[in-house]
Amino acid sequence: MADPRESIVLARFPDELSALLLVGELQREGIPATVLGGLTAQLRAEAPGLVSVMIRRGDLVRAEQILQEREPPAGWEDEAESYEPE
Repeated sequence: MADPRESIVLARFPDELSALLLVGELQREGIPATVLGGLTAQLRAEAPGLVSVMIRRGDLVRAEQILQEREPPAGWEDEAESYEPE
């Protein structure tokens, strides 16, 4: 049986800011979370890194719900493109 205290990756992002925003949401919901790889993700190399959001395995179900809730609804790109710039 897996240890519920084990650290696992919930999500990966191309930039640290996106990862930190998710970490803030998780922490507001009482889920300890942290960012891993923030410094290396900003390097401009041939293989850029990703920033990982780490949580405890025991928090996975609730954390995945929070992650799904923050995703924009399907078709948001089309709706956004239909607006004229101000």
